[in-house]
Amino acid sequence: MASFPPVRAIIRGLEILRTVSQEGPISAGAIARRTDLPQPTVIRILETLIQSGYLYRDPDSVTYGVTARTLALSIGYNSSSRLVQIAQPLIEELRAEIGWPSNLAIFEQDAMVIAYTNRAAKGLQMPGRLGARIPLLATGVGVIFLANQDPGERDAILARLRRSGERWDQEPSLWSGLEERLTEARRRGFAFADEGYLDAVYQSRIWAVAVPIGFEGGTVAALSSLVLRTTGPQKRILTQILPALRRTASAIEDRLMADAGSVDAGSGADSRRSGP
Repeated sequence: MASFPPVRAIIRGLEILRTVSQEGPISAGAIARRTDLPQPTVIRILETLIQSGYLYRDPDSVTYGVTARTLALSIGYNSSSRLVQIAQPLIEELRAEIGWPSNLAIFEQDAMVIAYTNRAAKGLQMPGRLGARIPLLATGVGVIFLANQDPGERDAILARLRRSGERWDQEPSLWSGLEERLTEARRRGFAFADEGYLDAVYQSRIWAVAVPIGFEGGTVAALSSLVLRTTGPQKRILTQILPALRRTASAIEDRLMADAGSVDAGSGADSRRSGP
């Protein structure tokens, strides 16, 4: 919960700026209808944004558009940092629920990168670190990410991997039956890490299962949980942790959606009726 009530004028100003950016050039009357704000209020905010250098007014058509200065508003935005900020508390709740650590991984330069991990929490030490690059074809997060990519983009990624000099990008066993593995992962909605990779990196002490995280029609990340083999049969443990893993991925998706629409959420009709 916020420490202070939101500043209504700022919320309205941002909503109008977004409306002009998405639909401009646009008239003040059309903006008022789109935002459900009184037209005098809209005009005052438009004039403020013009003086601030973010909008211009076309005197011939009496419409408003955005200036190049609006580009500066996105310079500091980092999508992976925002994803981690949103996902971190949910991943910690997942750890508390299932008792096993997780990795949040994003795609970067033909590998998956660990953007957040709690694998060292509560004394459970496993190889790996924040920011580590892990292979696409050998890991659950990589396979489930590839499985949910647009076919054209997936083919382009695979073509680059074939030219890669990295060991796990060239491992013949990972390429054998790859299309079937991707199809199965897409059908099931989850993927396991390769046994050979786990043997080489973890001496087969663990197994890992991953699910995708989608946003705006694409897959933006993957979430995996890592389990010690000594815990018990994989099938039994999977039935215990997979539902929670999927719920967490879904909750992250919901919060990403809410974050993208936060201006809408903060500017309901009840806050629009009086002047700023």
